[in-house]
Amino acid sequence: MNNMNRSNKQRKYPVSGRQKRRRRNYLRGVIFGLLTGIALSTIVFLVSMQFINANSNPITQVFAGDDVAVWAENDQNYAEALPGWLGELPEGSPDIGIDTAYTYETLSPIAPGQEIYAVFSFYIAENAQAYLDFHAENPGMNPETVVWKVNAFLHLPFYSHILVNYDPNPLLVNPSHRLPYGFVPAILVPVYENNPNLLATPETTEAFRQMRTSINRAGMDIAVTSAYRTAERQRILFDRQTGDGFVARPYHSEHQTGRALDLWGPGRSGLLDGEGGPPSREGLWIAENAHNYGFIVRYTVYNTHITSFIPEPWHITYVTTDIAQHIHQSGILSLEEFVARYPEIRMNISSF
Repeated sequence: MNNMNRSNKQRKYPVSGRQKRRRRNYLRGVIFGLLTGIALSTIVFLVSMQFINANSNPITQVFAGDDVAVWAENDQNYAEALPGWLGELPEGSPDIGIDTAYTYETLSPIAPGQEIYAVFSFYIAENAQAYLDFHAENPGMNPETVVWKVNAFLHLPFYSHILVNYDPNPLLVNPSHRLPYGFVPAILVPVYENNPNLLATPETTEAFRQMRTSINRAGMDIAVTSAYRTAERQRILFDRQTGDGFVARPYHSEHQTGRALDLWGPGRSGLLDGEGGPPSREGLWIAENAHNYGFIVRYTVYNTHITSFIPEPWHITYVTTDIAQHIHQSGILSLEEFVARYPEIRMNISSF
């Protein structure tokens, strides 16, 4: 009886080959849909992460014991040293010991002992060992000074480490930064319309004319005695001296950029010091106002150990109004220090 009932049910509800195929296709479709959904979700997630990374401001945190340096960057460079902890570790970050520091953007270790230097925005990782060595030689020097002086190559003898500046409008020219051989400014114009022998860049010439107009209104006058020099002329002047410190070597001279001017004033020999006596009126005026026209007094009694040159109070250099005013207002003593604190403009005057 049971066998008969089972046989009747099978005959009552037969399963055709078409139905079996439909069931198999349905299962295949479900599996395929699940796999497709997983794949699409993964792609969307990866694309989203790329978009977020490309459009967010990178924040690099350096943890070293209780000292934390934070760089919040959006084409800006600044660093703020803060004591203590700035919140939770980024998700997925490894456990950090007190003796180890990491930049979380790259998880690259900072060399031991670098924590006191890395808090400064002008810290350069490639100089890590030089910072340590220079500081060991000068234990009384504060870490900030150590960093910028090494950046300026002042831990090395003058002319022993030289970078070639290929920018057509170079900012820094000194014993460690030279012009490429054959360099000539793209445009030179007469400083005085009736004197074709005194040439400078258009910006330098215009700035000097404006400055001279202002000093004339104050009842004084200044004049230019030397401006652009060729490499050949610089070689002749250099060969006349008995050693470095008085005239720059060829291609290490600012005069070859067309942005340096030597000035005359009453007494001529040292516009700012009045021939070894009290400062002249013109010298005082230049020292107090040149930055408003884009000039700095390049070689002073305060930066001889930085520039390698004796004081030349008659030598002014056009560096743009923005840079000149920044140097004047911040109390920076030399162009070398300024460039060392802003490494990104080392080669290009127009990037500041």
